[in-house]
Amino acid sequence: MPSRRTDAADLALSREEAWVAHAALLDACERAVDAGGDAAPYRRPIADIERGEALDADGTALLRDALVDYLGDAPVRDRAPGRALLRRTDDAVDSAPRRA
Repeated sequence: MPSRRTDAADLALSREEAWVAHAALLDACERAVDAGGDAAPYRRPIADIERGEALDADGTALLRDALVDYLGDAPVRDRAPGRALLRRTDDAVDSAPRRA
């Protein structure tokens, strides 16, 4: 099992943010499978959200990428909280120390 990165603060989500994050990650899973790829990387962050746990740095980076793709066609109700969450994930990923 891959170890969790501990070099950045975990990203905690509000209930509304968790809803949008879950939808974005599920959408990313579907796109990965449809493209013949692997949905496995999304399983841990989805499970973390379902348990109400904060996302680690790797999960936050996956969420950021998923949000970028999801928000283009997201339902109207998800767009404002999704954009706010995208800004938070950008900040979290950009502030994480780089591994050598």
